[in-house]
Amino acid sequence: MIDTAYFLALFYISLRLTAFFLAVDMFFPTGTPRILKGVLGLFMSFIVLGGVNYNFLTESITSNYHLALFGVNEVMTGLVLGIVTNMIFLAAKFAGSWMDFHVGFMMTSIIDPATDTQATLLGNLNYMVATLLFFMVNGHHLVINSLIKSFNILPIGTSIIYQDNIIRVIEIIIKCFVLGVKMAMPLVLVILITDLCLALITRTVPTIPVMLFGLPIKFLLGIFTYVLLLPMIFKLMTTAIDNLPGIFENLISIAQAIPIFFVFADDKDGKTEEATPKKLSDAKKKGQVARSKDVNVAVTMVVCTFVVMAFSNLLGKTMKEITIYFLSFEKLNHFNELTINNWIITGIFNCGKVIMVFAVPIMIAGIVASIMQTGLIFTKEPIKFSLGKLKPKNGFKQIFSKRSLLNLSKNVAVVIVISYVAYLFIRDNYKEILTIYNLTFPSMVLEIKNLVIDIFKKICLILIVIAAIDFYFQKKLHKKEMRMTKQEVKDEYKNMEGDPKIKSKQKQKQREIGMQRMMQSVANATVVITNPTHLAIALKYEEGKDGAPVVVGKGADYVALKIKNIAKENEVPIVENKPLARLMYERVEIDQEIPQDLYQGVAEILAVVMKLKK
Repeated sequence: MIDTAYFLALFYISLRLTAFFLAVDMFFPTGTPRILKGVLGLFMSFIVLGGVNYNFLTESITSNYHLALFGVNEVMTGLVLGIVTNMIFLAAKFAGSWMDFHVGFMMTSIIDPATDTQATLLGNLNYMVATLLFFMVNGHHLVINSLIKSFNILPIGTSIIYQDNIIRVIEIIIKCFVLGVKMAMPLVLVILITDLCLALITRTVPTIPVMLFGLPIKFLLGIFTYVLLLPMIFKLMTTAIDNLPGIFENLISIAQAIPIFFVFADDKDGKTEEATPKKLSDAKKKGQVARSKDVNVAVTMVVCTFVVMAFSNLLGKTMKEITIYFLSFEKLNHFNELTINNWIITGIFNCGKVIMVFAVPIMIAGIVASIMQTGLIFTKEPIKFSLGKLKPKNGFKQIFSKRSLLNLSKNVAVVIVISYVAYLFIRDNYKEILTIYNLTFPSMVLEIKNLVIDIFKKICLILIVIAAIDFYFQKKLHKKEMRMTKQEVKDEYKNMEGDPKIKSKQKQKQREIGMQRMMQSVANATVVITNPTHLAIALKYEEGKDGAPVVVGKGADYVALKIKNIAKENEVPIVENKPLARLMYERVEIDQEIPQDLYQGVAEILAVVMKLKK
């Protein structure tokens, strides 16, 4: 029985390895037979296959789509790993080319047979040194071992094209560039200092022909410095080669990310809460609103079609008048400066009239379409300078996002649909277009007008449908982009309402201040009515000054006990009346007069108190 999973695994492994070897120039120099490349990849696949788990392939591949997709993913993985490896050798070549530029060896550039590219003397030498070092430090063993491990970390068929990986590849390219700069910088500085010294000599003694002996000096000094730099170059290259396994592992270890090959990465992870009105309002002030450019295009196209239908006769009439006016021979009989001025004014007026008739409605339509979508917004935020806009990471996040995928899909769809409609239109009107030369000039103009209006109408219908779909998706995407995390919602609430803990402390402080003020008022009270143990209400009444008794303090339990203690300390009468105390505690607030239905009971108590005081 044929083991399908075995042969599928062999095929996919060979794709990854062959793609890797093809991406690294030193493995397959230009001119290597293609059969040899395929055989080496297949041979390596047999070696690697024994340590790879491939039993899941028959279950994972359920259609031709999955079969092709797995193959593409393997090729992409091999190419990415190969490009990263090749960058180390290109860094060495870059360093050598930069050295040659300053030393003066750029004129001795040669064709590198390994890569079939033009290379300078030291650039080619650096590349060969890097290749030699790669095999001397067993870099090929490290690479093969890393490739074998890659199948365990990144199983067959899994995509390596992640948003984070793209950023990492960019970082690796930058590091390789820095590596090349480090290798070349000492020699470059030596040559620059030499040039400076030669310039000073020329400035001091202009008669000395610096050009005659300056170039040989730089040649000799450059070669001597390069020989001295070889140990440093060996060290930097060896370190870079030793770091290759770690670079591979970092690239292929992001298993939790969503591959942008399937769905473009969403950089709003964790934002599950709907946007608050405040955030939507702030976003609108910054110009961040749901807006579809296709709505503007559709509206302006519709208006343009109506303008052509309504004013095409005016255009023809105006062009006819302009032609007749400028070709009138009688005006040439009195040709002077006034005639030229009349020609200029008439031409500007007639051309301006035609342009305004077409341009103004289209311009108004564009403005109205924008206002229909977003309302009136005046903001400078989109054009403000910000260093954050210059970050490559932010730029790549925008490139590899759902919005970019939507725009790409929409643009492709628009091009395909409009091209197809144009093809159908030309096919259906092909005979009329070919025989239009048989018509008279007025009939020809009318026929062209009808053809233009016909194609405009069809394109308008398509653009309206596309604009409606795009506006719906833009609204949906904007709503999703405006989502907030739970922490952001809490932070916004704190900013608007204040921190709950701080507010609680403030309220507690306010209660303490209110309690102190109330206790001070109790000391000046006229009488304290009690329950007798649980409630205490302090009343103040000054005859001839107050219209009715006022509650200056009240409390229950501990507060009631404190009120009674302060009353005793300040010799304020304490009267026990359970029903009256309960009614006033429930119905009357502090600094509020007692209601009329309690006048009788309170008056009796106040009468007794007044009598006692007298």
